[in-house]
This record gives sequence, structure tokens and C-alpha cells, in this order.
Amino acid sequence: MKGKILDKIFSQMPASVMDVARRLKQRGYAVWLVGGAVRDHLLGVTPADWDFSTDAPPEAVLKALSPPYRMVTFGLSHGTLLAVTPDGPVEITTWAFNGQEGLRKDLERRDFTINAVAVGYPDGALLDPFGGLQDLVAGRLRGVVDPLERFREDPLRPLRAARMVSRYGFRVSPKTEAAMRQAAPWLGRAAMERIREEIWKLLSGPHVMASLDLCRRSGLMAVFLPELLEGWRKKQNHYHRHDIYRHTLLSVHYSPARLRVRLAALLHDISKPRVRQKIRGIFRFYGHEKRSAQMSSEILGRWLAPKRLTEEVVTLVANHMVHSTDAWRDGAVRRLIHRVGEPLLEDLLDLLRADRLAHGIDEPSLEAVERLRVRMRRIVEEKPPLTRQALAINGRDVMAVTGVPQGPKVGEILTEAFHMVLQDPSRNDRTFLMDWLKRRSGVQENALFETGAAR
Repeated sequence: MKGKILDKIFSQMPASVMDVARRLKQRGYAVWLVGGAVRDHLLGVTPADWDFSTDAPPEAVLKALSPPYRMVTFGLSHGTLLAVTPDGPVEITTWAFNGQEGLRKDLERRDFTINAVAVGYPDGALLDPFGGLQDLVAGRLRGVVDPLERFREDPLRPLRAARMVSRYGFRVSPKTEAAMRQAAPWLGRAAMERIREEIWKLLSGPHVMASLDLCRRSGLMAVFLPELLEGWRKKQNHYHRHDIYRHTLLSVHYSPARLRVRLAALLHDISKPRVRQKIRGIFRFYGHEKRSAQMSSEILGRWLAPKRLTEEVVTLVANHMVHSTDAWRDGAVRRLIHRVGEPLLEDLLDLLRADRLAHGIDEPSLEAVERLRVRMRRIVEEKPPLTRQALAINGRDVMAVTGVPQGPKVGEILTEAFHMVLQDPSRNDRTFLMDWLKRRSGVQENALFETGAAR
């Protein structure tokens, strides 16, 4: 094991990260690679984050590394510094005042045993005081020594456990899951930005369904997404094998690991429990897509999601009820493309596919989704006018021909023209549209004249 680690883990280390370790070692200090880098290497994953533990006092770390690196000392009270390198930030934990047991104490404060394994630089010596390697082999996630105490130190750690389940497919030990249930209410103390980032990472994992259900069992979901729990054991109708909650989790599972698609899958039916009605013995969910879009906006606002991402997810949710498209004319498909926007078309189609797969029944409309995908691509390649800005006339033309003054009425007329062109793109001809404006203006003038005469 030592030879394997010595040969490979440091060879994966970026040059500036290696330089950080070398500078500390050259000054006579012990340097150990700890945390996620060791875990990921042992799992066969290229490490993304590099953390060191050292017996160098904080002032010695600063002297050794600054310059050339900018040092961030916000965690100095806990013995932690951050070196900002060209290859990313490097966290350095010092244990100079803890004696020979310093490294072990540092590892004991880490969240999970799989993150409490250290590799000495540069000899590759291994330190694993809490059985992290054994847990890695077993695919087990276990808190270090006292999981509840670890969660008390950082209330975000239970959600981080769920995120690691999503990414790696770990099984949480019974003791650690019990501690998660006790600690779940503390999650509300964490900054929303930190909670949101964990949710984003959780949603991107290949084992997202198991992770979300862990959040339900542990009580975490009641803190960050209580609305989803409203669908627990809420039956649907003969179009669905599963209740609302399980259908949602399956929709996320079947979605590609793109954040806005998975967010849309997570939220697309979020309002169903609130709009559910039983009509002649069958559950119906009329208008749930509009209500779900509204709730999605509120939830993403609560999570402090970026405005653009929120708008994209809301658009996908609002337009996910697309059925019987084989019977649609091209004009209807163009209107859908206009409502969603070209950049979101593949996301919408992937959401439709995931939603249908999650029905859990033989779903012939899956083939219809693929036929719609082909039609949309063909229509986009034809380059029809899909936005009002693509019209062959503009507001100045409307005012010049109709005499309508600048204001909302001009926009209404342009929108009317755009809908006509969506139906038949050949009408997006300046001569035709100018004539249409004249005819439209003449008809309205005659109508006003006749109304006045009748009075």
C-alpha cells in the first residue's frame, strides 16, 4: 500500500501544491497529506482538493509560503490557514502546540473516518487511527469517534454525509445515521450559501436517489425542502405506479447530471399535494405545472440561487406538461420553442424523458419525446423567427403605419404580428407585414367610425 501511495499520489499533485509541501518540509517540519485527496486517490478518483497537516506554527507557515502565495488567515483561531496557489486553494492545519499527538488530534476532529487518513510527505507513510481504509473498502460512511459531537462542531456535516452518499454510493453506519437524525435541526444554523452548495453537489451525484431518501429519513429534508415531504405516500392515478414523493426522486434519478435539469426534476411536481383533487374516484392535478413553477421560484429564492438559474428552472417546470405532441402542427412546436428558448430545449426534452420514465409504467410517450426532439432540431435548423426581435418590422414601423403613439399598444401589435409569424414563418416578410399593418389599421378605423355613427 505504501509503495502504491508513494508512487502515485504525489505524482498527481499539481506543481504549486507540491511546492507548498516542499517549502514546509525544507524548513524541517512534518507535512502530511490529509482529507479528501487521500480518500479520492484510494477510490481511484483524481483528487480535486489538497489539504495538509503540519507541526509548523502558523507564523512559520506564513513565513515559508508568503511570498509567493497569498495567505488567508480567517481560520487562524482554529489553527487553519489557506494558501492561494495557481492550482487552487490549499488548506493547511497546524498542530504545533499539541505535541506528538497533534496529527492524531487533527484527524480526530475531521468529519468521517474516510477523511481521517493521512499520508506523510514525501515518504508515503500511512496513518489511519480510526479505520478509514477499512470503511473505504466496505463502502461505509462513519463519523469519527463520536458522530454527534462531530456534527455539533459543524451543523453542515450531516448534509455533507448525504452529499457523499450521492457521489460515492456509501452506506451510512447506523450510529452515524442516528446522529444525523439528532443533529438535523441544527442544519438551520448553517449559512444558506453553504447549504445551497451542498444541495447542488448532492444533486449532481450518480446515487442521488439514495441520498435524497437519506435526507428524508434523517430529518434533513424537513429543514431544507419540507415541501417535498408533502408528497410522501400521496397516491396519484393510473398514469403513475408511484406516489408523488417517489416519482419525484425517480425523475431526479433519470435526469442527466446537469444542475438545472435535476433541479427542475426535483421541483416539477412540488405543488401536486396542494392541488390534488379526487374527481369521480380519480386523483387529478389540474394546473400543477403553473403552481409548481411559482413554488420553484420561492424555494430557489429561499436557497439564494442565482437569478438566471432560477429563471431557467422555473421555465422548465412551467413547460413540462407536454403531451400528444405527435398531433401538434409545426406552429405549436414553434410556440413551445419560443416559450422555452433554444438554450433550454435539450434540458426540457431530458426532463420530459425523465418524468415519463419515473411514471413506472409502460410509457409509449417516451418514443414521442424522441420524435419531438427530432422535430425541434429540424425546426431550429430551418431558422424561423422564434423571437419578436426577429420580426421583419419594428415599433417604428407600427407607429408610422398605424399612427399609434409610443407605448404598450405598439408592443401588443408587434406581439400579434409575431404570433401570426410563428404560425406561418413565410409571413415574416416586410412587404407582407407592412400591408398587414395597413389592413389592420383600416379595419380598426372603420370599426371606430361605425361605432360612433351608431351612437
